[in-house]
Amino acid sequence: MPRVVIWTFHLALPMAGLWLLLAQPAADLTWHDSESHFWLVLVVAVINVALGVRMSSAASARSDARLFLVSLAFLSSAGFFALHALATPGVLLHHANAGFDVSQPIGLAVAAIFAVASSLQLDDRRAAAVLRAQPLLQIGLATLIVFWAVISLLDLPPLNATPGTREVEGPLIVIAFLTVALYIFAAFRYYLLHRRTPAAMLISVVTAFVLLAEAMVTVTLAHKWQLSWWGWHVLLAFAFGFVAYSAYVQYGREGTSAGLFDAITLDRTAKAIRAEYGAALEELVTELEERERSGGPAPHVAGRLAERFGLSEGQTAVLDRAAAALSAEREVSRKLNTLFRHYLSPDVAAALIADPDQAALGGSVVEVTALFADLRGFTTFSEGVEPAEIVAMLNRYHGVAVPSILDNGGTIVQFVGDALLALFNAPARQPDHALRAIRAAMQMQVAVEAIAEERPDWPRFRVGANTGPALVGNIGSEALRGFNAMGDAVNVAARLQTLAQPGQVIIGQHTMLAAGDRVKSEPLGDLEVKGRVQTVSAYLVTGLT
Repeated sequence: MPRVVIWTFHLALPMAGLWLLLAQPAADLTWHDSESHFWLVLVVAVINVALGVRMSSAASARSDARLFLVSLAFLSSAGFFALHALATPGVLLHHANAGFDVSQPIGLAVAAIFAVASSLQLDDRRAAAVLRAQPLLQIGLATLIVFWAVISLLDLPPLNATPGTREVEGPLIVIAFLTVALYIFAAFRYYLLHRRTPAAMLISVVTAFVLLAEAMVTVTLAHKWQLSWWGWHVLLAFAFGFVAYSAYVQYGREGTSAGLFDAITLDRTAKAIRAEYGAALEELVTELEERERSGGPAPHVAGRLAERFGLSEGQTAVLDRAAAALSAEREVSRKLNTLFRHYLSPDVAAALIADPDQAALGGSVVEVTALFADLRGFTTFSEGVEPAEIVAMLNRYHGVAVPSILDNGGTIVQFVGDALLALFNAPARQPDHALRAIRAAMQMQVAVEAIAEERPDWPRFRVGANTGPALVGNIGSEALRGFNAMGDAVNVAARLQTLAQPGQVIIGQHTMLAAGDRVKSEPLGDLEVKGRVQTVSAYLVTGLT
């Protein structure tokens, strides 16, 4: 709101100044300098004709009807401003004529029509009609300006009439009134566009149309060659200057004139521009993914995309930064993913990456086969060797034990010293989880036996496995948690492991029944286990068919 108040105050100042000069004729001084008028007005007009031409070129490149109509508004106003300069009495013409007086009011009136047309709702059908008429409108406006210049500079009727003390008199007053109303309407419509999609270029167009309306008021009321009369020349210069300055600022930001006037375009054009940028970003991501897969050097993707999509230097720089950020993010993500998987079983890591909500505390009751393994005699062994050798032994054993479990679809839940706990059928469901656990245990024992032959002084694994319901999920606190399983079935597996001898695999009855006749075993009977009242029917696995 403060900005709107300040903006309105500045736009009201010229009208306040005009009222002051008209109310105090003594202050409305006369300055009649034909050469200064000629060159100042001509230079401003030529610069703003160039602005209108650039705007028209952007409209053609974007095939945008609104931007084209805005360009015609600026071209007609600036073109007739140049005609006003050329007809300055005492320079190219020896006397004043009507061409000098009415050129600018007519130019403002023509420009107002284009301004209003551009501010209207242009659907696809109307926009297409405007674009079809584009050559005709351009040729028509150029013909009108050239025809006016010939009639005015050759001092031909009706523009050779003797002018009055004011430039707008008689029927032109009605035209001036309508012109002011049209500019105010167009400015209001563009202000609504700015409210919906704020942009500096849109507010510059709003300001320009308001100043053109004020210029029309001033040219109607002021007496020629007085300060009030010079005021409308200043208003025209500022009207064009606001748009030119916005374009200059945007050019400084973007480094190119490609998208200077995109904010003025129709919604359809804006969507197409966003789609182009979206396609550029998608291709950027594709290129980065391809580079990541191939492992090749980073190509200058943004440069190629800028050339293909006609992006500005600023937009290309943004793409460059986006490419660097995406590349860095992917590298960090890859490292984190690798590190993540080093500390979690692959199934758990994959489940959490696919659905982070699975990291929430809690769980569900699932039938699992729990596998416990530890090294018999580990404590005694640890007392007689250096810590470095303990670590080397554990890493060597786990180096073969872990693949044996993972290759059979097991999930390693935890390492505790020399022991490990693995689950089957959690988190991924496996109908043959009991058989998978037995196969993993046997493969692990075979691999460990090969190592133990080289180092007979090292302790060896004993394994226990049991099948039954367990609460499986994330256990811990909000600050730290881990994937685990709890229940009698898991406890029994731990107890069976303590009953096994080095190199042996002992399983519970439920595991034996679930695995079927592919398992060769010897029954051990009902065994009493520590911490449990009921005995456990156990089997020693001797092989797999």
